Amino acid sequence: SSGINAEWPLRPGENLPESVTRSTHTNKILEIVSRIRKQKAHITEIIRETKIVQKEINSLNGKIERSFIETDEMVFRHAKENEMCRTAYKLLANLQAEFNGLVRGLDDIGVINRELRDLEDLLQRKKEKSTDCDSALIPLL
Repeated sequence: SSGINAEWPLRPGENLPESVTRSTHTNKILEIVSRIRKQKAHITEIIRETKIVQKEINSLNGKIERSFIETDEMVFRHAKENEMCRTAYKLLANLQAEFNGLVRGLDDIGVINRELRDLEDLLQRKKEKSTDCDSALIPLL
């Protein structure tokens, strides 16, 4: 019969259409399971890499913060006696404020990129789900 879509999804107790064999159905399920396993491994690797990068970012942020604090204290001590050091102190404070703004901006960009990837993944899953429905080999879960 040419109307497989009309006969699908099967209801409990119904048989597969003649054009869909048990092995075809089983192979499709095995393909899906294989894709899921690959995706899971890929996700696990991404999570591992993300944790490593986050540790590096935290470490660098800590070093930068300690450097600013140490420099701030040193310049402040000399600023009491020296006009150039007072100017340097003001410039250092501005530099730190600008740097913090850059870090916040980068964090915001990261959030936006994650949201964009999530939306792209959702769109891809919707397309795949649509393709699976069109092939009429597996009912939607």
